Amino acid sequence: MSLSLNTLNSDLVQFYSEKFYFSYSGINKLLQSPKWFYNHYILRQKEDSTDTHLIAGRVLHCLLLEPDKFDDQFVIMPGKIPTASNKVILEHIFYHNYLPLQNESLTLEDFPTDILNQLLSNNLYQALKTDAQRIDKILTDDNKVYFDFLKVKEQGKTVIDASVKSKAEESLISLKASDTAMGLLQLGHDNSNGVTVYNEVALKTELTDFKFGLKGFADSIVVDENTKTIFISDLKTTSKSIQSFPDTVDFYRYDIQAAIYCIMGFNNLIKEKADANEWKIVFTFIVIDKYNQVYPFQVSEETLSVWMEDFSALLNMLNYHYEEKDYTLPYNLAIGNVKL
Repeated sequence: MSLSLNTLNSDLVQFYSEKFYFSYSGINKLLQSPKWFYNHYILRQKEDSTDTHLIAGRVLHCLLLEPDKFDDQFVIMPGKIPTASNKVILEHIFYHNYLPLQNESLTLEDFPTDILNQLLSNNLYQALKTDAQRIDKILTDDNKVYFDFLKVKEQGKTVIDASVKSKAEESLISLKASDTAMGLLQLGHDNSNGVTVYNEVALKTELTDFKFGLKGFADSIVVDENTKTIFISDLKTTSKSIQSFPDTVDFYRYDIQAAIYCIMGFNNLIKEKADANEWKIVFTFIVIDKYNQVYPFQVSEETLSVWMEDFSALLNMLNYHYEEKDYTLPYNLAIGNVKL
């Protein structure tokens, strides 16, 4: 259903009523599709990712950096998590069809029409000849268990199965076996001897020449007063082999993420120091692949300098969209700067 102009204006007014802080994910959305950014941040039509590899990455992050918070973030269900496509359908039916009825006696079998609608919307199992066959693909034992488990799981936690945690624990062993990775992260350090460690720290920073700011969660920041160095490390999991990671950096624009964390780390932890201009930043992607191979990809000073310059230019692109309230097309297309 399309929104009226008044509704759109109202959403814009609400969005611009407070200062906006761009995160890496927000910038990526805006670069790929301003409409995607508009729907997510302005219309607040947010879509939670249910991709298995992303959830597995979050589990590993938690086990490594904040193990005491695992039970606050995740809950393990008995049995097996449904496939990603089935999971989307089950959760849609649970939140949009089951919950509004406020009838705890209802089960997944009580929503055949909704199941068929979702299968059609997601173009799933449409090659089967009958509706009964399509419904049977959803009414599996694992899917029924998952649907019932949604009823009892605590709000705000991510549901995983035991195999996801087990795989993350295997990866954790490999990470802890890497002396270089552990040396960068300084896990368990008592913040003495001039070294302060921050894990999973939420940061925000203002930008002098822009009306918006930056924000993000840094996996690890180690501030070493002895060497006047700030070590920023970001843990990455990849479904590819580890030697392919440099290509992954380009594809996912991890250079943007590195630039944001460097700016925030410096502004929040170093900028006010009397000797701030004497400090240096060392940025490292600590990568673990599907084979549990671990390698810390340190970003050279030369490369980091280029990334920071590129990010400065990118800020002007963000500023165009933000100031002009133009979320129709990517920047170069929006200003008519592309010709074939």
